[in-house]
Amino acid sequence: MFFAVFLLTLGYGVSFPLLAIRLEQSGVGAARIGLNAAMPALGWLLVMPLLPRLHHHFSTKQLLLAFLTISLLGLTSLAASHRLDVWLSGRLAFGGGIGMLFRVLEYWLNATAPTAIRGRIIGIYAFCFLLGIAVGSLLQPQFGTVGVTAFAAVGLPMMVGGAVLAALSIDRILTNQDSAPISTRTAATVAPLAVAAVICYGLYEDVPAYLLSVYSLRVGMGTDIAAYTLTAYAFGNLIGAVPLGILSDKLGRAPVLSGCAAVGMMCALVLPMSASTSQTYLLIIALWGACAGALYAVGLAMVGDHFSGQALISANALFGTVYAAAALVGPLINGAAMQLWDPHGLLLSCVVIFAAYLPVAAFVARRNQGLDTSQWEQSG
Repeated sequence: MFFAVFLLTLGYGVSFPLLAIRLEQSGVGAARIGLNAAMPALGWLLVMPLLPRLHHHFSTKQLLLAFLTISLLGLTSLAASHRLDVWLSGRLAFGGGIGMLFRVLEYWLNATAPTAIRGRIIGIYAFCFLLGIAVGSLLQPQFGTVGVTAFAAVGLPMMVGGAVLAALSIDRILTNQDSAPISTRTAATVAPLAVAAVICYGLYEDVPAYLLSVYSLRVGMGTDIAAYTLTAYAFGNLIGAVPLGILSDKLGRAPVLSGCAAVGMMCALVLPMSASTSQTYLLIIALWGACAGALYAVGLAMVGDHFSGQALISANALFGTVYAAAALVGPLINGAAMQLWDPHGLLLSCVVIFAAYLPVAAFVARRNQGLDTSQWEQSG
């Protein structure tokens, strides 16, 4: 399973700098680049409410392979056209399909991971995910940004990853005895810290994936450093994924989430001052990646702590929907901020995102102190 995750994200990692640099070289403005980056989240929003029903009618493996097929079809359209409208629809299918694939995988991992080591398991998943992103973005300059080779470097690893998934034994989790579905309000009340964390991460996610490479170009760095920003972010994320997951198993999810948000805010504040030295610049981005990525991974583990069975499917759908909504709005806000104050408005937007999490997390923690969630936790 983890090897398949690596292969899928290897191709996905090539696509991030490839698509961003192609748009920048075409003269597309930051706001339109942000709009393009928002398309995957729109796809998630369209499909996520259907996930509980899809889980009921199809096996986990069938869903995984179907979403992968949609993603590869979207990639084909991106390779075949230079028109912005085609790229918008292509990004909708490509990013939306692969994103939904990972939402299904994350549900499966959460449902099967023991509570005592759930943070570690999700951390290993995040490690493999980001390792693929890091290697892919590191290799992207070797394939260029034009021609069939550039897009084949995205599609081929994803196809091999799909073949590995097809060969694995991935069974349906639900049984008739599992807990009943829950409402969105109940899920948000039981795990509010997870919801707040994924909102923060969703608003921020497009920054290292797309806009940070554009920011780097506009502060005078070369295309190699622009491409390596995602590598640095992913490297920091993968190095921090397992230790922060283990730390959340031992200390609790909430303090780890709050600490990561605080460090994420500080990284956004100091990054502009480091732009004159590429090594320091990339090092800060790596630290940023370690802490920002934990907001999603530890938040996901928190959802698994509180729910099981069909309740977990409902909670996972809420988690994914909130993430998708934030990821849809985030690129628009970040791209507009960058265009209003070119280019440093991007990092000001990031400071606000991470800073806003801290008082929300403190308030929710106090409000929900002592809340009994045992009826939704996994038994045993």
